Amino acid sequence: MNMSTVQTLSNTKVSRIFFYGLACAYVALLLLYVVLSQYKGIILVAILIGLYFIRHSERVLNHPRYHPVAAVSPVVEIILLFLLFLRSGTEIESIVFVLFAADLLLHYKSWYAFPFAYGGFLAYIFVWPGEGEDVWSNVINILSYSCLVIPIWSTKLLLNQRELNLRLNDALIQESRTREEMAALKERTRIAEEVHDTVGHTLTTAIVALEGAQLLFEKRPEEAYRKILVAREQMKQGLGNIRQVVKTLKAADGTMGDLGLKEGISKIISDTAEQTGVRFIFHYEVAAPLISLQEYVVLNAIKESITNALKHGKAGAIEIAVLEQQDTIHIAVKDDGRGSDSVVYGFGLNTMEERIVAIGGQFSVESEPMNGFALHIRMPVARGMVHG
Repeated sequence: MNMSTVQTLSNTKVSRIFFYGLACAYVALLLLYVVLSQYKGIILVAILIGLYFIRHSERVLNHPRYHPVAAVSPVVEIILLFLLFLRSGTEIESIVFVLFAADLLLHYKSWYAFPFAYGGFLAYIFVWPGEGEDVWSNVINILSYSCLVIPIWSTKLLLNQRELNLRLNDALIQESRTREEMAALKERTRIAEEVHDTVGHTLTTAIVALEGAQLLFEKRPEEAYRKILVAREQMKQGLGNIRQVVKTLKAADGTMGDLGLKEGISKIISDTAEQTGVRFIFHYEVAAPLISLQEYVVLNAIKESITNALKHGKAGAIEIAVLEQQDTIHIAVKDDGRGSDSVVYGFGLNTMEERIVAIGGQFSVESEPMNGFALHIRMPVARGMVHG
């Protein structure tokens, strides 16, 4: 068969629980019938049990080349069940047929399982009609049977959808971890280049100045002294650069010390408002914790946006919103500054966009002349990831 009929529960543990539960009940009822019928039909029962376990074997379920066995076996089994229970005079067959239908619904695709489930039940009603039952009684029986079949089928769909969501979330977490590692590596590379370009340059200048002072120390001590002073200033500048790099590294590890995202944004707002007098409106509705790298990127983006609003837009009011909607964090920073008819990405905006994209987010800006500037960020909530 080109079209596979097998579609068992995606959750392996739940699938096994259902399988063993149904298998035990199914086999127990067949064996009970054999005992009650004084071992009549024992060969049919043995074949039924064998076919049941063959089509549930790992080889048949996991290898498409054996799926025709899984497709043909239920046809043979239902024929054997009718032959076994024909004129049996017991109520065991009704329970066995229900278990058989439940097994098909849980382990086969709907287009294949539903015809069996309802076709078999209609055949059961026709072969074993109840005394005094009319058409309306049969309709009621079918509706009652549907109240059993539909929940079983719905349970399978819900469990499979839940498993799919869990797998997608795991994939998102793994992708976020990979992006975090890549972003951290990129940031370390940037810091290393900054150390080489700034600290390395200042230290090299200081060394050259000291070497010159050494040569001039005996002949021209005043000029040597001036070179020593230059070297001292260069060393101070280098020390300041090193401290700035260390501060940046600490921020990458812990964002703002022990502060969370909300507290970190509030501190930025408080410090800026105190120094500049600009008015702030702050909305924060986030329940899920963000990973440390996300907090670091968001805080730096907000800092950069505030700096741009004050420096370029001459803004008097800034609105910041951080909201969680459907497993997505939405960040918006809007100001009432001068705005622009075209936004040119400089170093700050380019760096901001690179960092946001690196952690799986989306970045956009919009601006109009005399209508302010707005920055929008969207990023996924990495559920299940350890915070920090």
